[in-house]
Amino acid sequence: MRNPGARWLVVVLIALVAAGLSLGWLAPVRDTIATLASRPDAQDAFGDPHTGRTDALIMLVSFFLLTPFALFVGLLALTFLMIASLLVTEPVFRAFRLPTWLCVPLVLGGVGWAAYTVRDTWTPPLLYVLGLAARAGLVYFASAPTVTH
Repeated sequence: MRNPGARWLVVVLIALVAAGLSLGWLAPVRDTIATLASRPDAQDAFGDPHTGRTDALIMLVSFFLLTPFALFVGLLALTFLMIASLLVTEPVFRAFRLPTWLCVPLVLGGVGWAAYTVRDTWTPPLLYVLGLAARAGLVYFASAPTVTH
C-alpha cells in the first residue's frame, strides 16, 4: 500500500471491528445469524460427523465467490428492465406534454411495487440460501476439526 490514508483506514476498520466485538455492538448480527441458521430448512444441514465441516467450508467458499456474480447479474437485469421501461414511458409523457424527468420516479416506483408484489417468489429461496450460509458458518467456525487416525 503506497497510500498512507488507506493504511489508516484499514487500521481504523480493524479497531472498530475489535471494539464492536469486545463491547457487544455486533450482538444483533450474531442474533440474526443464529436465527437464520436455526430455520427448519437449514437446521439439519452439515450435520454429518465426518464430512459436515468440509461441506460447510465448501458452502462458505461457494457462497462468497458466487454471490458477487449473482448480484452483478441481478443488477444488470434490473438496469435493463428500468431502461426498457423508461424507453416505453417517455413517449407517453411527451405526448401529454409532461416533464420527462417524471418518468424516472414512476419507473422506480413501479419496480419497487413489482418487487414487493412478487416477494413470495423470491423471499423463500433467498432465506434458504442465507440460512444455509449462516449454518455453514456456525458449523465450520464453531466446531473443532476432527482428528483422523
